[in-house]
Amino acid sequence: MKIMDIISESPAGYGMQKGIAMNRKVNATNINQTKRANNKNSDANRELNIANKALTRRASRLSKKMATGMPQRILNPQPAQDTQQ
Repeated sequence: MKIMDIISESPAGYGMQKGIAMNRKVNATNINQTKRANNKNSDANRELNIANKALTRRASRLSKKMATGMPQRILNPQPAQDTQQ
């Protein structure tokens, strides 16, 4: 005896109704697809935020550095000390 025979023969169908399991499956699939889409969008936004924060930190770090150029001791060497005394 097949399940469809049981459902069609008895009015109660042993608590089984036609198409209920399929409806649950379709509903669960739709919910999961929505969750996946939301997670994908959240991940994309999160990656953008991380990249922007990294750029901001780098710009802040580089703004604190000062270019010194050539050291003064090379540009203005001290005269040699007198060895005769």
